[in-house]
Amino acid sequence: MNYRWWLAVSLLIFPPQLKAQDAHSLGISGAGTAAPMELFGFYSNPSLLALPGSGGTWTIGTGGSFFDTSNANSPILRFTQQNAGQSAQDPINRYQQYLGIFGVKYLNVAGGATYDQELTYHASQGSLAFLNARDAGPISPGTAYNLDFLQTTQQIANFILSYSTQVPIGTFPFLAVGGSLKYHDGIQFQQTNMSGAFTQGSGTGYQVTKTTSASGLGLSIDGGFIAKVTDSIQIGMMFQNFQSNFSWQAKQQVFALDPLTGQESLTSSVDKTVDANFPSATKLGILAAPQDKNLAVEAEITWTQGVADWRFGLERWYPENHLVVRFGTFNDRVSNSQLFTFGAGYQLPTFNFDLAFLTRSLPAVQDSISFGIALDGEIRF
Repeated sequence: MNYRWWLAVSLLIFPPQLKAQDAHSLGISGAGTAAPMELFGFYSNPSLLALPGSGGTWTIGTGGSFFDTSNANSPILRFTQQNAGQSAQDPINRYQQYLGIFGVKYLNVAGGATYDQELTYHASQGSLAFLNARDAGPISPGTAYNLDFLQTTQQIANFILSYSTQVPIGTFPFLAVGGSLKYHDGIQFQQTNMSGAFTQGSGTGYQVTKTTSASGLGLSIDGGFIAKVTDSIQIGMMFQNFQSNFSWQAKQQVFALDPLTGQESLTSSVDKTVDANFPSATKLGILAAPQDKNLAVEAEITWTQGVADWRFGLERWYPENHLVVRFGTFNDRVSNSQLFTFGAGYQLPTFNFDLAFLTRSLPAVQDSISFGIALDGEIRF
């Protein structure tokens, strides 16, 4: 079996989603390529590090986020294999991520670490019927199931070093370029694939494989620029993973299914090197911030694997109260729905704290088909 192909399938079903490591990003739906992201610019667009900040030579910050979505048209916070099998959708797709970030910035140089845990889930209704019947037992004699199931989970720690510098070129009021070198340390990888057809009483016609790893290594490179076209408009562009080399040292196991019960038994196990380079993405963002209005509007388009995604964000500052409120929206390709993000922050010259959440349903957030939340904080001195 070509395991590179299976990883490509996983990425095509679930192209890179929100990837908001911090609350500022989540609050504006991830449209941070041209926004003043302070320290977290080393993840959003390294060229942002050269933008004049809110004070301080050093900045230390940390944050984290959670995002979960599916097309099952039921509350994502109560997603189970059983209720997915009751959905009218076929296949059922789900994407989940846990993200964390820690960084230190000195002037226009930043370094830090991020943690990325992701789940991608693709299951036909035939696969769900088989899994539910096997769990409940016994499987009805002669019943046939179309198996189309692919579930991938992975945990990766990323260590990032970023630098940005202003470039005095042309008539732009401000132009800067930046880049990031990213070292990837794979912590865990698990992939289960079921294909073909299982018929109770027959031991042929299907394939079940599992690939696991606790060791992965690789390097990737990001690049970007930020330009002030006028005092009120700036444009940013980022080339994410334009060079990437990452692989897992994995164990591939093949399983047979008991013809009567469908239970698994191991038949073979071999070691494999699984190439899993990070997909490249090109992001173009624009920010409009009218002078003396304490307001900014962000828009961003991302091209990944030949598909374009739009994101929009809005920020409103209340300097007298040290507050900022945020709103964003984007179309989620897993749930095929327009999702909405909301955020707020408390900002002082030496400290800020931000929070944000994502939903499809208001006010019944607990019944939303997608949900996300994020927190972050920074200290400057």
